[in-house]
Amino acid sequence: MKVSRLAEETGILAGAVWTTIHEKLDMSKVSASWVPRMLSPFQKDTRCQRCQENLELFTEDLEHFFQRLMTEDETWVYHRDPESKMESMQWKHKTSPTPNKFRIEKLAGKVMTNVFWDEKGLLLLEFMPQKTTITGQTYPNTITALREAIKEKR
Repeated sequence: MKVSRLAEETGILAGAVWTTIHEKLDMSKVSASWVPRMLSPFQKDTRCQRCQENLELFTEDLEHFFQRLMTEDETWVYHRDPESKMESMQWKHKTSPTPNKFRIEKLAGKVMTNVFWDEKGLLLLEFMPQKTTITGQTYPNTITALREAIKEKR
């Protein structure tokens, strides 16, 4: 709520409202932190349970824990072949101004990618078909492909 609105609704001067909020109540207005997803209480509980299970496995078998650990991430990969810094370098005289470079090419598109890795490196890199994302229907195929990739690499 804005200070001006509080002042209007309470009939107190805006300066007095501001002083009360900031100095007397020791409050300040801040922006919300960006988070990738809002988790439901069930999702939070499930994550806590999995963390507890991993912690127990870690303490039971410290020597082999990281050998069994696998990680997955979903990310967008953009189609673009950018010019390298070396390729964009130019000769110039000491008194010449530094050249500017503007990004004029548009990205050709993006594709959802699923990446799995362990302590030894990449296990599976899966590109999703255009305009699809990872869903409950596509994930079983991903797990099957991952199982095959693990068998092949081990």
